[in-house]
Amino acid sequence: MVAHDMVMTQASSRASTVPECPIFVGQSVPYCDSLTSICYQSYTDDNGISLRIALPKVTAAPFDSIIQIVAPIKYKWIGFSWGGTMAYVPLLVGWPNGNSVVHTSRIAFGLILPNPYANATYTQMKGSGANSTHWTLTVRAQGASQWYDSEGTLVTLNPNDAGTFAHAYSTRAVSQPARNTSAFNHHDSVGYPSIDLAAAQSASFDSWVASNLIPDTPPPTTVPAPTTLSSTVRPSSSPTGAVPIGTGVPSSCASAPEPRFSSKVASGWRAVKLAGGLTNPRALVLDSVGNVLVIENGKGIVGYSRGADACVTSSKTIVSQANLAHGIALSADGKTLFASSMTKVWSWSYDAATLSVSAQKELVVGMFAGGHTTRTLAIPRKYPNLLVVSHGSNGNFDYESIDPKTGRAAVKVFDLSAVPSGGYDYTTKGYQMGYGLRNSVGLAFDASGMLWAVENGSEGLTRTVNTTTTDLNEDNPGEEVNLLGDPSKPNTKWYGYPTCHSVWQPSAFPDQKFTIGDQFTLEPNATFDDAACKQRSTPAKLVMQAHSVPLGCEFSPDSSTLYVTFHGSSARGTPTGYKVVQVPFSKLGNGGFDPEASPSSADGYTDVWSNVDDAKCSMLDCFRPVGITVDKVGRLYVTSDGAAEGELYLLGKV
Repeated sequence: MVAHDMVMTQASSRASTVPECPIFVGQSVPYCDSLTSICYQSYTDDNGISLRIALPKVTAAPFDSIIQIVAPIKYKWIGFSWGGTMAYVPLLVGWPNGNSVVHTSRIAFGLILPNPYANATYTQMKGSGANSTHWTLTVRAQGASQWYDSEGTLVTLNPNDAGTFAHAYSTRAVSQPARNTSAFNHHDSVGYPSIDLAAAQSASFDSWVASNLIPDTPPPTTVPAPTTLSSTVRPSSSPTGAVPIGTGVPSSCASAPEPRFSSKVASGWRAVKLAGGLTNPRALVLDSVGNVLVIENGKGIVGYSRGADACVTSSKTIVSQANLAHGIALSADGKTLFASSMTKVWSWSYDAATLSVSAQKELVVGMFAGGHTTRTLAIPRKYPNLLVVSHGSNGNFDYESIDPKTGRAAVKVFDLSAVPSGGYDYTTKGYQMGYGLRNSVGLAFDASGMLWAVENGSEGLTRTVNTTTTDLNEDNPGEEVNLLGDPSKPNTKWYGYPTCHSVWQPSAFPDQKFTIGDQFTLEPNATFDDAACKQRSTPAKLVMQAHSVPLGCEFSPDSSTLYVTFHGSSARGTPTGYKVVQVPFSKLGNGGFDPEASPSSADGYTDVWSNVDDAKCSMLDCFRPVGITVDKVGRLYVTSDGAAEGELYLLGKV
């Protein structure tokens, strides 16, 4: 149920989207369980996973239901989505635990491990259990027929229609099978069954529940989630004051728990954990007095105050708003705070001394509700009246985004001095800072004011030439470092996506002699081939190992180094990423900056901080760097949203 970097796409969007993973779509058929006498509408995918729903005789929500999941024993968890997507929808997740099964109610507010969700409850029924070949979970569901979407709008299932649901599964076991609060890895694949809810209705529903319900097994999910996505601001009357934060890196912080995982740092560097127990931490900023402000997805914005040794002394939830997905920024004077959800950008008046906000405003609205959800924000130092917003594609291949008018797979700029009433409409207002950028989550300005972006490449690529298809996925396409330019001037350049991709491993192409950094197309033909990519697409300034998943970037104070967080992925046979790297830059004669390495180099960056063995990493087994910011003395602040624990780290030279 956790994607590498995207939400499971709704059925209405799938016609124009090539999925990240294999997808199975099917219709339901009647099925009656001989053990419980419950009759369902049942769907079975190509892997032998069955999803079944039974309803009472109803005409409208809210209503209870019975859901049954039957899976071959090799599948270590199954997730069921009531709304056909991963994010902002009630999720039922189940897994085997010896001869029994465990279930949990979850909801995801982004592309991360779903949080416990208290508004939908599930009670196990007879027939649940596991044997040597299969496991079965049968539950009564309450509160799953209605929920609030990313806009805070009530969504209701129609019991008289064929609903399109979603399911995900994995062959990797959860971390703590006996606990329904366990973390689990991202899914292997997803499917979109269509289940006829009208045909699933029966007058016998109440008697089925009465004769099969097993009360109080297992215990309910213990951590509640908010009922709606409304925003609550946190004023304060007790100022923290401007506490000095020094210039060094402490050997440890007594206020922080031990690092969840062992790590290694480059010579002359030190990494220290500042805080643990964060809720899906994403991007972060430093305010004018040294507080670290972190987007915690599913929670809001949390401020971490620090003492003279740079260690955290206290924390405070500044904005309680579960749908804040990733983006955060501060104005040049530090008095305005910005943050984004999947569909909107807001601002607040901000007081660093009291870690408090007021006067929430909508600045940008109408962004796409799905696909890559991060919506990174940046304020140019040279142009403090401008707001930069990065918007990813709607999936692995978003062919409609070839038209810049969609606003997807693009970076746009908006004038903060002229925000219209109700905010800018993202797709029709603002100006382009480049398009054909699949998912440029990391944005950074160099010392000359130029905007740079790091981009996540596609997964599962194959290349077909003269009916011969070659699998390129292991080491292609390369992740990209792109120069977008002066943010005060529109940039209408196309950077290649979804048609042209960057070469990382040239030897993977039997039909063509490529160099690292060249661009290629998946099905070269008379209309569009590799040469067309070279002519029409703007190439990357540097490429990096495929599937590293760069999510954050920031320059050193003198722009001699670009630091990049690799979130990491197991999309290739051997996992990669899960580290922070440094890209050396040089100052040019015109005052600008460029990577020291050539675009054809495989050695344009080196590790700063990494897991002991990233080839053995997963969401559960390693830290996963996400956001990064750099202070005035060159220290790095990095978040990790690993499923085992959300963490905040300080890295610096010693």
